Amino acid sequence: MATPYSVIDNSFLNKITDDLILTMTDEEIQDMIDSYRTSAGAKFKQCNKLSDRDDDLRQYNQTLTDEEIEILANLMVLEWLKPRINSIEVLKPSMSTKDYRTFSNAKHLDSLLKLKKETLAEIDSLIVSYTYSENSLNDLRKV
Repeated sequence: MATPYSVIDNSFLNKITDDLILTMTDEEIQDMIDSYRTSAGAKFKQCNKLSDRDDDLRQYNQTLTDEEIEILANLMVLEWLKPRINSIEVLKPSMSTKDYRTFSNAKHLDSLLKLKKETLAEIDSLIVSYTYSENSLNDLRKV
């Protein structure tokens, strides 16, 4: 059975709050989400199911587990965070330290960096657990 992209996309969208999305067309939103999903999939090398996909039907041809969907959605959150962090960090060198500390984006950047760190930690934990569960049983069968 297949897993539609929309399942992963909805899981991702439930993890973020982005007012910018409200100003975008459906096509722009879908293009953005597609790029996040593609990048996330490339980083989730432990899951062989992701290479078996049909972009025309907008699905992975194999059924993804809840754990695989969760990892992909979290990796998409990281992709979503990158441009937000980068755009604020671009402002940082052009401001004095005092101005930057009082600038509201400084606190926003700190929050984004904290979220990125927490998301990375969660992804690392999920991937370790996933890798262990997928490989430990297969390794035992080969012995």
